[in-house]
Amino acid sequence: MDPFQPHHFSPRLHDLLKNTDLQQLSRLPSPRLATTALPNIGLIELVSPQAFEKDYQPLYTTFFHGQERENPSLITARLAADFAGQRSGLAPYRVLGLRDNAGEAIGAAQFSVLFLPATGTGAKYAVPYLQYIYVRPQNRRQDLSEVLHTLVLAVATADAEALGGGRTVPFTLFESEPTGYGTTEASKGTATERAEIHARSGSRALMLRGQDGRVCSAHVQPGLEVGEGPLTLIWAIRPSPAMLEEGWDVAECGKALVEGYYRSLRDEGFPEENIAVAEGIVGARMRGREFFGMALANVTVDMYKADIEEM
Repeated sequence: MDPFQPHHFSPRLHDLLKNTDLQQLSRLPSPRLATTALPNIGLIELVSPQAFEKDYQPLYTTFFHGQERENPSLITARLAADFAGQRSGLAPYRVLGLRDNAGEAIGAAQFSVLFLPATGTGAKYAVPYLQYIYVRPQNRRQDLSEVLHTLVLAVATADAEALGGGRTVPFTLFESEPTGYGTTEASKGTATERAEIHARSGSRALMLRGQDGRVCSAHVQPGLEVGEGPLTLIWAIRPSPAMLEEGWDVAECGKALVEGYYRSLRDEGFPEENIAVAEGIVGARMRGREFFGMALANVTVDMYKADIEEM
């Protein structure tokens, strides 16, 4: 039984998802969501630029800071272009928002849908790249993040079907940090807690391994503003519940992800010089190494920080 009903969705979102089976994309059973999450949700929406600026941006800027946070004005401009139908040929960019029964914003997921180049075996994938997900503190432990994760997969699936070409959505891609990473005990605790939460959802790290067995991160985020340097993070993948088994090749999918990720950043107009620096670092790390998946809890700070010159 699908716990989501038409009245839960804004018209724009309902129209996009009307042919999508949400239950097969949910990690949690319908009876649980009907008890924990849905009583706290008044509306699920594809957030407009005006709604983001007025209602969701305050939450976003509360939870994300410094180099990890994209300038909110760029997000608003991207949403405005999307709602105006001016993003043809670019990766879809979405903000999925949750409101409570009083109409207040309580959480959101901000993501792009990457249409990856075909792999060497001809497989075609669409992968939601989840850049930010957040829930208001008083609404945590209500399974709202699970609702957002389910709907991210649903929107990506609908976008892939609209594009055509037989693309499947095997997993959600997002960024993380290794257990124990940080400069203070508080930040180390936060990184450990996040990794444990991701691991419980079945997420795994996508890493690079050389013939000598040494492991390093496959992900370098370019500076988001002119003059900012690159930032090493960890790629994490959360398998779609609709995929009964891992029917995709990690090594080939990893290469396609790197290409699709940097292409999407160019499409969005991030500084080319910054993108080229980050892309060059990853390209150097990839030489003589292969992609593989490993438990997030087993990623160490040494793997996270290792640069090609150090290996």
